[in-house]
Amino acid sequence: MTIKTVIFDLDGTLVDSAADIAFAANAALAGEGLDPVTSEDAARLIGDGARKAVERAFSLRSGPLDQDAIDRGARAFARAYVDPDQPVLGQLYPRVPETLTRLAAAGLRLGVCTNKPQAAAHRTLTALGIRDQFLVLVGGDRIPFRKPDPRHLLACLEPLGVTPASAALVGDSRNDEQAARGAGVRFIGVSYGYGRPCGVASLLDRFADIPEALGL
Repeated sequence: MTIKTVIFDLDGTLVDSAADIAFAANAALAGEGLDPVTSEDAARLIGDGARKAVERAFSLRSGPLDQDAIDRGARAFARAYVDPDQPVLGQLYPRVPETLTRLAAAGLRLGVCTNKPQAAAHRTLTALGIRDQFLVLVGGDRIPFRKPDPRHLLACLEPLGVTPASAALVGDSRNDEQAARGAGVRFIGVSYGYGRPCGVASLLDRFADIPEALGL
């Protein structure tokens, strides 16, 4: 079936968000008197939402992993992540705006499915000038399910009124791939992000290769 809708992961697919993740994680670490992480460390924190990022950051710095500490850290992380006075530090990967414009011009409907909190995802996409490209955005706290649960991805398709067979998900991780497979959506993997290796036979090295992968 012809692909009519393309849903994108955010961190590691559309945006190099390591600096933003490090900033928020360091707010959580500071609250427990722990040393900060670097942007390079932050790449190891991404992929399963804010709470998991805090757990991983604490683990990297041999911090407390009890639930009270994680709760405090998650709250500090969330406050820092959506602080309107903190500039968005992340950057779009090369040729993201042009490629999104090309896909939209070809008649494809575009959306974002991310484990990043809704407010943070909206703020990031807006600051980087591409929020208006997407008809739907479903963050990790918008519904009770997150990738790799396929219901997270299906929640992106529902308001667009499209069938899974006519949609594709572009992502950099196994979470993305598992969500796509479980939902019956075509998966397109990219090699340049933070995710663990995907099970697909080949990965795209550039965001700009997506139209060709879709036969455009």
